[in-house]
Amino acid sequence: MNSFIFKNRSNKQDKGKRSFAFYVLVILVSIYSLEAKDPPNQVSFIEGGIQKTFYRNSSLEAEYIDPIQLNSSQNKGLGNLKLKAGWNFRQTGKPILSKSSKSDIKAKVTEVYNTGVGAGPNIVLPGVILVTFKKDQNNGSLNKLAEKYKVVFLQQLSPRIASFQTEPGFISVEIANEILNESFVLEAYPETAVEKVLK
Repeated sequence: MNSFIFKNRSNKQDKGKRSFAFYVLVILVSIYSLEAKDPPNQVSFIEGGIQKTFYRNSSLEAEYIDPIQLNSSQNKGLGNLKLKAGWNFRQTGKPILSKSSKSDIKAKVTEVYNTGVGAGPNIVLPGVILVTFKKDQNNGSLNKLAEKYKVVFLQQLSPRIASFQTEPGFISVEIANEILNESFVLEAYPETAVEKVLK
């Protein structure tokens, strides 16, 4: 009888340890998934019924220059570098604006992609998603969609097309693909800015 009680307690302790180990593993996986992911080497999405694939240019980054930063007395020499307000390309890890700048504006930096492996114009995904719907939408339904996917509703371009703001970069592709799962969505893809527009 005593050996049965001991075995029963031992089994309960083993199950408790396994359950505890499982919950710790789930928590660790959750924390790991919340950490920033490395940008993928390529991104694909469907725009206008055509699948488009872009390849990461690991030697370049895009940095967003705010008009206020460009016009500040500390950064007057930036005009000589042919920089302008908006997205500008830079070498990976080399900031355009000096770190000594006392600006309160945090620099936005994101990855750069090419239309072909090491070829074609460079593009940046500025974090705007364009969504085409199967039926006309109103502000209420667009705000609900924005709230569900934690994006900001920007503009209704037509009764069936709207734009949403997310974080710049490949994250916008991931969110666009999530929104595409909605039954009333026809297309969802990130807006792209190309090199000739940025310079």
